[in-house]
Amino acid sequence: MKKIMNVVKGILIAVWVVVAIITTILLISYNKYSVSEIGNYSIFVVDSKKLEPDYSKNDILIVKKAEEEDYKVGDYAFFYLDNAFDSVFINHGQITEIERLDHGEDGFYFGNDSVSFSRLLGPTESVKVYHGWGLILSILESRWGFMFFIIFPTIFAVVYEVYSIIEEIKSGDEE
Repeated sequence: MKKIMNVVKGILIAVWVVVAIITTILLISYNKYSVSEIGNYSIFVVDSKKLEPDYSKNDILIVKKAEEEDYKVGDYAFFYLDNAFDSVFINHGQITEIERLDHGEDGFYFGNDSVSFSRLLGPTESVKVYHGWGLILSILESRWGFMFFIIFPTIFAVVYEVYSIIEEIKSGDEE
C-alpha cells in the first residue's frame, strides 16, 4: 500500500510541476494585450461572446501568425481591436481591403475596422481550439490562482524539504 501511495504522490507532483512550468511560461510570454506569444504562436482564452458562434467562451485558441504578404482580401483573421473604453479585445473577421504601404506596416481593413500588421494574431485557418479548458487556464493565470496553486505549494515544498533535511541531520547526530 505504501508503494502505491508513493507512486500516486509522484504522479501528482509530476503533474503539478508540469502545470506550474507551463503556466509560468505562458505568463512570462504575455504581450501588452495580455496574450501569450511564443514564437509565431498566440495563445489566449476566449473570454467574451464576441467570437461566437465560431468559438465559445472558455475555449483556448492557439493561432499561428502568417507573414505579412500571405494575407489576402477575403481571408479571415484574428486581430486586436480597441473599444471606446480604452481597452483592447480580440476579434475576428474577413479582410475586406489591404492597403500596401511602401514605408511601414500594411493596413488591413475588416469592414469599418482598420488594423496594422502588428495587431494581427493570425489567420483563422491556422487556429487550434481546445474547448472548455480556458476556465482552468484563466484561473491558473490569475493573480490569486497563480499564488494559491503555484507559489504557495512551491513554498510549502521547499519548507518541507528543509525541515526534512534538518530532521535527518538531527537524527544522524544522535546516533
